[in-house]
Amino acid sequence: MTPSFKIASKIALITSAVIIIFWLIDQFTIYRYLKTEYYAAIIALSFLIIGILISRSKSATVIVTADQNRLTELTQKELSILAQIAAGKSNKEIASENFVELSTIKTHINNIYSKIGANNRREAIKAYDSQS
Repeated sequence: MTPSFKIASKIALITSAVIIIFWLIDQFTIYRYLKTEYYAAIIALSFLIIGILISRSKSATVIVTADQNRLTELTQKELSILAQIAAGKSNKEIASENFVELSTIKTHINNIYSKIGANNRREAIKAYDSQS
């Protein structure tokens, strides 16, 4: 199945569920006992939750391909440092092996994080391992 078909089928299932819920509400005349504002808020909240669920499922598939493409943006030096991070070396060890200051390594690491969209070492290692 293609991703667009999966998304369309999810939207169709959710829409049919919402229609059934509204039919049940109409059958039991619950909306007659609720204020119109509450009824509209319930409908708006249900569509908000549906939108969040759909966007989460769609963004999860995009992240995997985006991480692999982002590693191509790294310079050779940044790739070397990322490989050393993946090898489990500390910032001090990386700095001494590259004959640079610790602050330079921290700058490189921050640049790596921003280019690949990682927030910490674990995410950077995961992106590096998925590319290798």
